Amino acid sequence: MRNKTSGTLLAMVLLILVMVPFGVQATDLASRFEEGNAAYSRGDYDSAVEIFSEITSQNGNAASVLYNLANSYAQRGDTGLAILNYERALKISPNDPDILGNLAKVRKDRGLFATEAGKLERLFSIFSIDGWAILALCCLFVMILLLAISLKTRPGRRMFFTSWSCTLVILTLSVFATAYNYRSYNPLVVVAGGVKLQISPFEGATSAGAIEEGRLVFPIKSYNNYTYVQDGAGRKGWLKNDEALAVIQRTP
Repeated sequence: MRNKTSGTLLAMVLLILVMVPFGVQATDLASRFEEGNAAYSRGDYDSAVEIFSEITSQNGNAASVLYNLANSYAQRGDTGLAILNYERALKISPNDPDILGNLAKVRKDRGLFATEAGKLERLFSIFSIDGWAILALCCLFVMILLLAISLKTRPGRRMFFTSWSCTLVILTLSVFATAYNYRSYNPLVVVAGGVKLQISPFEGATSAGAIEEGRLVFPIKSYNNYTYVQDGAGRKGWLKNDEALAVIQRTP
């Protein structure tokens, strides 16, 4: 009995020793978050940016911290970094009205109006990338099922051909839509001012046109310190890697 009690007490002590650092860390995190909010409230946006950036770098991304970081960048006039962090917050909380509202306001204030989507883009935006992928898998399953049924019961040729063809069309559409949405799933945000697309990935290359800070661009390929991108208007060119940052950060 004594040994069992001693073991229980030892386990409780070890559990407390393990949990205490987590409690201290949570308290420190909350304290730093409030410090960032206080800095923002008094108009010290540089300190707010520093504090919220420190929280994200040490503790990972959270929608509330990214949202406050984006607000701080917006107030400081860093349009690209503000939009980047709003977009990152939306990846975590896609339907948050505050994030969506502030992102739309920043874009409107800076004249960053979106290009009108074409018919194909509107069609592909009916579902998310996950939705199209699931639909493609369902179509594939139905086609296998139809094939299995045809081998056992010999259904009418016209009925089988019609069902198979319709399913194949939907499968093809789903695959193309998934690929299209994958291309735009993780865009880059132009975070520097005075950026120009280049026709080749070398210093001093000829410009292919200016691109505004805060614009979304879509990566195609990379070479050394450059990325070949396409903007919403269909223009293509090379950007330096530090001129446009990915919404979804890749872990080293």
